[in-house]
Amino acid sequence: MAATLRSNRALSKLLAAWLQSCLGSGLGYVALLLLTLRYLHTSWAVMAVLLADFVPAIAFGAWFGGFADRHSKRGLIVAANLLQAAAWAGLVFAHTAVAILGLALLSGIGNALLRPALRSSLPIVAGDAAQVAAAWYDTCRWIGISIGPLLAAGLFALLGLGLPLALNALSFLVAAAVMATVPIGAAEHGEGGGQSTGSGLRAGLAVAFASPGIAIVIATSAAAVIAGGLLNVCEPLLATRVLHGSGSDYALLVACYGAGMVTATVLVARRGGVPSRVLIHRYLDAQILTAAGMFGSAIVGSVLPATLAFAATGYANALVNVSEMQLIQIRVPASVQGRLFGIKDTLEGAAYLIGLIGAGALVATEGVRVTLATGAGICAACALVAIVALLMRARQATPAPGARVGPLA
Repeated sequence: MAATLRSNRALSKLLAAWLQSCLGSGLGYVALLLLTLRYLHTSWAVMAVLLADFVPAIAFGAWFGGFADRHSKRGLIVAANLLQAAAWAGLVFAHTAVAILGLALLSGIGNALLRPALRSSLPIVAGDAAQVAAAWYDTCRWIGISIGPLLAAGLFALLGLGLPLALNALSFLVAAAVMATVPIGAAEHGEGGGQSTGSGLRAGLAVAFASPGIAIVIATSAAAVIAGGLLNVCEPLLATRVLHGSGSDYALLVACYGAGMVTATVLVARRGGVPSRVLIHRYLDAQILTAAGMFGSAIVGSVLPATLAFAATGYANALVNVSEMQLIQIRVPASVQGRLFGIKDTLEGAAYLIGLIGAGALVATEGVRVTLATGAGICAACALVAIVALLMRARQATPAPGARVGPLA
């Protein structure tokens, strides 16, 4: 990877800008929730702030994805970072519900604009190292989620909430400045060949979903996000109420989950590029492991085995994400990837919202363990559907003796 970064300065700048932005986001996330509690005092306000982060992706993800395919990706990335920088700078001085929720929503809009443009730029900038770059892209994200809150805790103790919020704003400004210097050329075709990609949302998505296996991978991954919503609600309750632990035990579970995610993406990056068939099998294995990890969380009797279950679930979740992204890079024409990533954000945001709402109802009526077991069942069902659909397609695509061999299914 070091040799790749030395030979591809554009990729090294993109990943460096993304890493420091992810660390800033990890700082800012915790600070924003504490800011909300300090001035608005209610869990409903915290929920509203969380919704503000992903509701824009539900509402505008597909539209912003179309923007990324039709307009300058670099311009959109810079604009999105500047928008988020302005929002977080404003949060330093926000004390009212209107200001906090409005600026959180502005940041969410910037994030929804950034994601499809940045992810569809990655294979263009990385070239032949696209699979490795995708793994390091996810590694940066998980490092930010894992380390950022730990850094924030130290800053809170010394300097309060204002500095983490300001540092997050600065990280977006740095990302905008660096990305303005990264050349992002024209999109090339993937495995799908040179078919017309169209200029509209529907035309682009039709091309993307015609790529072998992509529709079922997008669908099963989105459905599995429902389980993620269930897990996120259950995490603190499992640690502090079911297992009778402390806040530190909850932090330990979250840290183990993050460590699992970082481990998975680093190992993928070290392995390098692999064929589509390997990605398919890795994706299926990861879906199965996710179900097993959530089921383990549902039945554990103490914090120690729970750390193992959470680490396994985090490892599997990261493996699902990176395998899906690498498969998209290989099979979907780059000229429609923005639209695909946009609709993916919309579907997964909606699924996460369903998971959050469902978790509230399930925990209240059936308890934490049943809720986690339900999540495991959802993941198992997704794995089963993906196995049947993808492996059956692979068998159907297997050529007869003497036949001409086409692309792997």
